[in-house]
Amino acid sequence: MSKVLMTGSEAAALGAKLANIEVLSYYPITPAFPAMERLSKYIDDGELNCGFIRAESDHSALAAVLGASLAGARSYTVTNSQGLLLMTEVVYHAAGLRQPIVMAVANRAISAPHSRFPEQGDAVSQGASGWIQLFCENNQEVLDSTIQAFRIAEELRTPVMVNYEGYIQSHTSEEVEIPAADKVTKFLPLKRMAALDVKNPQGVNTVTSPDFYMDYKYRQNEAMEKALTFIPEVTQAYNTEFGRDSIGNLETYKMEDAEHVIVAMGSIVSTVRQFVDAQRQQGKKIGLVKLKTWRPFPGQELYAVLKNAKFITVLDKNIVFGVGGALATDIKAAFYGNSDMVINGFIIGLGGAKSGIEQIKQAVESTESSEQRNSTLWIGM
Repeated sequence: MSKVLMTGSEAAALGAKLANIEVLSYYPITPAFPAMERLSKYIDDGELNCGFIRAESDHSALAAVLGASLAGARSYTVTNSQGLLLMTEVVYHAAGLRQPIVMAVANRAISAPHSRFPEQGDAVSQGASGWIQLFCENNQEVLDSTIQAFRIAEELRTPVMVNYEGYIQSHTSEEVEIPAADKVTKFLPLKRMAALDVKNPQGVNTVTSPDFYMDYKYRQNEAMEKALTFIPEVTQAYNTEFGRDSIGNLETYKMEDAEHVIVAMGSIVSTVRQFVDAQRQQGKKIGLVKLKTWRPFPGQELYAVLKNAKFITVLDKNIVFGVGGALATDIKAAFYGNSDMVINGFIIGLGGAKSGIEQIKQAVESTESSEQRNSTLWIGM
């Protein structure tokens, strides 16, 4: 492997290139555009043999790659924020039609008010769509997850969303190990399953009866549940092939005797590691659980690693209005009935608001206070 300094968007584009995507379509949107720009350059320079469709909207971009996928092509697109919301109709079509599309999302706050800064609410808004959702801590994980996503999607016939935060990751350079292209091709053989054939025209997504619809959705959910065991299998195969240490659904850090555990996903995990290290030096029994797979939700796996904790602090860079943070809500559901554990959810970093060591410390102290128990609190106001 070679090591190169690159942004998260460059890592996403390189992952798609190494995966030998065959059809790309996008509509320019900030801050996802650098990934689109880099992929366009690969095509223009002759480094990537890929059909490129310039769409008039994000909705059309996903519709184009959905059509390409139905014809059997390995397809890819990139978006974020309002663009992802505009795609929503087709997001559900892609999942329901069981098409192995991979989409990068450079997470950005949703209007209104208008914001160009990061948070994870755009991806969270699609949590019920049937897409597998992976959240990346750093640029290395963006590259590794993109490659793995194609294998996951094509085996399970389920689309995959690779999330990384706008600006924090999309425009920030980090050292990334690049796997050899020939080894990626070997790791990722194309599993082509075309649903459309010009020589045998047929209908797709015709009106269905209630009985058939219910059965279809059961099988769609079955594939999502299978992903909880298949994702770690793909990750292990990837690590063995490339000598990497990427994680499956989640990762634990200094959890051997932890009484207080912070749970988070995305770029904030790196900051939490620093906080945990500093707290450990002061003798505090605190640990970290990093969630990479949010959909499907690995509730049983999380329960197994969190069940002995006294306090759980969940950091959410999103808000489901009237409910709380999406991750905290899922964790509370997984632990329903465990009255001895304090689980506090914290809304943090919305629209690029502060989410550093001081804010994390405030969250941890609030969880351990006698005043706030099993609450949803806002940090950094």
